[in-house]
Formats: sequence, structure tokens, C-alpha cells
Amino acid sequence: MATAATRATPTRPRRDRRDRSVAGAARGHVRGVKIPTLLNNVPHARETRRWFYDDACASTLAAVTAGERRMKIKTEFPELNPSGDVYRVGTTLELTRAMAQTLARDGKRVKICVQRSMGQGVFQALPLSLSGVSKLLGMMDFEEDVAEMIDPNGGIGAEDGAEDGADAYILVQPQNIVGYSVLPYIAAMEEAVGDKPMIMINPKLDDIQSAGNVMSIRGRQERMDAVAAWREIYHFRLLYRKPYFFPIYGALRYTYYENAWELYKRVGMREEEEYVLRSTYDSEPDPDEMTKQIWG
Repeated sequence: MATAATRATPTRPRRDRRDRSVAGAARGHVRGVKIPTLLNNVPHARETRRWFYDDACASTLAAVTAGERRMKIKTEFPELNPSGDVYRVGTTLELTRAMAQTLARDGKRVKICVQRSMGQGVFQALPLSLSGVSKLLGMMDFEEDVAEMIDPNGGIGAEDGAEDGADAYILVQPQNIVGYSVLPYIAAMEEAVGDKPMIMINPKLDDIQSAGNVMSIRGRQERMDAVAAWREIYHFRLLYRKPYFFPIYGALRYTYYENAWELYKRVGMREEEEYVLRSTYDSEPDPDEMTKQIWG
């Protein structure tokens, strides 16, 4: 008669039933970050804004140090998303100041550039989100140790990239408008600047159709190639079910120094809220992949 000991089967190792992408993220070199919570509470707390400034500045400094020359960053937490109704130009100015001071402390003379009105006569125009930005930059205070290293009065054009002693250029939210493209101004500035680093903050350079046949099918591939030539060195955006901006379901983040796209899912409510790393990718995940990870 068999005993209990002889009838027992060997214990099998328990299978990891976690989502494969979660297990993969845990095994990778990227461990994720603690993203600030309650981001639908506006205005954001100073510590929340500072977290995003530091995150973007660290990635920018790493890219400049590594020798990148044409860079762009996209950071669209609620106060920096011009598509939303809680956009604050003051937050854009604070981010610009933080980035300029970071580069200045690295020994670089920095020129901050805002595009001027485009067009002729009564048809001159400037994007609404840039209205008054150039004047406000000229009125801002910078830290005493780097104030003399920063020129806040630049524009976007060949004359602004001429030999002026600057070592790096920050372009604040360059945008196309109906009837006029800012890309020729950027291209002329690139030629004048040469191999000095240029950083675009939250550019919006998609074609905008107009009755004047500007930014139409002709030349579209060349314009797309010109934008693609700028390397994205930082990316942060919240994930929603469009067209709404509430509730927040997750976040997508990329930094130059980690060289990985991180997908987070928002879990919990109020004080229990947090962003949990779901997966990492070598390139930006497509909407289907993000939908599967966040809502699947």
C-alpha cells in the first residue's frame, strides 16, 4: 500500500502569471520613476512643476554633452499642453528658464529664441500661445551666477544665428500658422548657427492648410524630413480617451540618457494614486500597443 510520501508528486515551480510586458520591464535596466500624481489639479504644486523641469533638463544636458546638435523635447503635462484649457504661459517660461540655467551652469552661453510675427501688413500674425512671450522673457530674472550667460531676447531667423557669442540656442514653441510656415526661418537659422546645439521646446510644425496654397502637397516630404532631422531627446505626455482630458489613464515617457520609452498606467484614487510602469520599448509604441497595455 502506497504511503502519502510515495503518492506525492514533486512540487512544480509556480509560473509567473504577470503580464509579460510587466515582467520584461522589471528585468530590464529601466526601473521607472515616481511620476507626480493628481495632475488634474491645476495650478500644479511648485514641487510638481519642478519635477518635470528637472526631468527635461537632465535629458537635455545629457544629449548636449553627448554631442547632439539638433534636438527637440515634448513635455505636455496639463499646464504645458496648449491644446487644453489649463495651459499656462508662465509654466512655459519657467521651463525655458530652468533649461537655460542648466546649460549656462555647464559653461555655455545660451540664447533664448521666440519666433517673430510672420506675414505682411495687416496679415502679420503670431500664434496665440506665443503672444507676449518674448516681452515676458525680457522681464524675467535669472540666477545671479548665470544671468550674464543668458540672452533672452533672440528671435528665429538667420540674423539670430549669426556670430553672437552664443554656444547653444533654445527655440520656444516654434509653430506654423495659417498661411505661413516657420520652417524656412528655422532652416536659415540652422545654416547660420552651424554645428552649435539647438533645442526646440514643444514645437508644432505640422502642415496647416490655407487658401494661399501654403504647406500643401508640394514640398510636404521635404518639410517632414526637415522636422524628422531633429532628434527627440525627451518626451512626456499623459494618456486620455480623446477628445477628453479627463480622466488620466496613463503616461508615456522617454529620456535621452535611458534611451527607452516607458509606458505607465495610472492606478488608485486620490491619495492612493500612482503611476505603475507597464512596459518599456526601443521606439515609441503605437496607439494599439498602448491601448492593449492600458485598457486591454
